Amino acid sequence: MKENKLLIVILAAAILIAGSLVFLGLRMDGGSSQKPFAEQLKEYEAAQQQAQLDAQAEAVKAQEAKAKNVPELTDADHINGNPDALVTIFEYSDFECPFCKRFYQTPDQLVKNNEGKVNATYRHFPLGFHDPLATTQAIASECAADQGKFWEYHDLVFETTNSNMGMEVSELYVIAKKVGLNAGTFKTCLDSRKHLDKIKADMEGGAASGVTGTPGSIIKNNKTGEVRFISGAYPIESLQAAIDELLS
Repeated sequence: MKENKLLIVILAAAILIAGSLVFLGLRMDGGSSQKPFAEQLKEYEAAQQQAQLDAQAEAVKAQEAKAKNVPELTDADHINGNPDALVTIFEYSDFECPFCKRFYQTPDQLVKNNEGKVNATYRHFPLGFHDPLATTQAIASECAADQGKFWEYHDLVFETTNSNMGMEVSELYVIAKKVGLNAGTFKTCLDSRKHLDKIKADMEGGAASGVTGTPGSIIKNNKTGEVRFISGAYPIESLQAAIDELLS
């Protein structure tokens, strides 16, 4: 059995080498090609690299085409900055995501760095493997929004959670008290899971726009409709470069 497997491996390797040589234009009959092997190999590698770059460029175009499906801002959104700003950062995030914890202050800083030109909104995208806590945290933040404290609650949840390791649900009530919410009203809202439909709507909109993980940011020029899609906790400089392109 071992000998058969070894023979199969040797044959596969031989076929692969032969195929590469044929692709490179080398004759298998012992004749010489017009170009040295090293030169042909270099050209082949360059062609492969260019093909990869072309494929990546096409993938980016396809992703950005899908990102144009991002739902427009509505009264249900939490808008940080000038509501009439030319550029909007749509941040899809998960309170239990460690990368989101690293990233959560970036949109706010970009709003401040681009006075009046950029606003940002936070949309929920709790990942299944962070549930049920991530969805409960999202609902809690919306309950805080009912009392005008969404951003304060949002910030303190990210500051408090260990991410992945989570927190006790009881901590959500402690955070509510710290940001000055009416405890009874907050408890009634959270216990009833009042805003679950909004969380689901955010997730559906994100998925339709190409978001598959968190944080997922769609940066949009609200006048032209042009977008940039950024998947992950990229440094602020990368997002600023995308904003500069959309503002130019």
